Amino acid sequence: MAKLPTHNSSLSFIKENWNGNLLNTKQQYVNLDGPSERSFAELLKWQTEKNPFKSLKRNQQTNIDVSINQQITANREDGIVWMGHACFLFTLGGKHFIVDPVLYNVGPLKRFTPLPCDVAALKQIDFILLSHNHRDHADKRSMIELCALNPSAVILTGLNITPLLRSWRITNQIIEAGWYQQYQLETDVQVSYLPAKHWNRRGLHDMNDMLWGSFMLQSPTQTIYFGADSGLGIHYTEIAQLFPNIDVAVLGIGAYKPEWFMNTAHTSPADALVAFEQLKAKQLIPMHHGTFDLSDEPVFYPKQELILLAEKLGIAGVNHLSIGNKLQF
Repeated sequence: MAKLPTHNSSLSFIKENWNGNLLNTKQQYVNLDGPSERSFAELLKWQTEKNPFKSLKRNQQTNIDVSINQQITANREDGIVWMGHACFLFTLGGKHFIVDPVLYNVGPLKRFTPLPCDVAALKQIDFILLSHNHRDHADKRSMIELCALNPSAVILTGLNITPLLRSWRITNQIIEAGWYQQYQLETDVQVSYLPAKHWNRRGLHDMNDMLWGSFMLQSPTQTIYFGADSGLGIHYTEIAQLFPNIDVAVLGIGAYKPEWFMNTAHTSPADALVAFEQLKAKQLIPMHHGTFDLSDEPVFYPKQELILLAEKLGIAGVNHLSIGNKLQF
């Protein structure tokens, strides 16, 4: 088996004394501070134990408002549009960056919130960012259709994800990066690929052979951190040291129950507030909730819990976006 790449030799490192991602003895990518994946026995335990939220999940409904906007890419002023789950449209420096585009249902998982526009309205996209290969972040149908609508869009992603995208017959330019590397782009917006505490897998024999990560987007006036899927880890304080002026941190708050199973891969509302403070960001935009039912808690629960916790702890700066409305800077 060929050794996995540990970095993109064409890109520069942004962290001193960092030489590339580490691999374990199985030649798999690893986290900075311990594994996130769970064993089959742990999965079986979760699936067979009683769900304490079962009664709350009967006829559950989302608590996320949706505004339909078929002109969603017409406005190129700086801002953020939440598209649902972990999908966002960031506009910086007049360029559109769509992140983790999942535009449909995910297999048997039905959307609780509609997309705020027709897929055909998602033209004029300049960059497509893929944080990792899990199906609720890298959806085959969504990627194929989005790339067909935007053949000149450049895909920015992690190491060794290109073969997956090429197997979908996607022909767009793809730039891979390792952690703490900055993509070379023909724009004044800088995009860096950064660590996350997570894991990767799509099939039976590809555990952690494609890299996962998070993104930092920097324009001359705004700095946005997209945390992707991640558990709490040492990377948040390291990122804050490299980027001391983060305006917005987009962090997951859902798919966290039961915490004994989920907490190494996803942040709970409480964990997201810890990460927010570690990042020293000015504003927290929660994501990864309200759209898909991925775990024990009801889809409405994470937002409800975050509101209560932030108020209890006196933490300001939490901004709950509705889907489809643009937050302009």
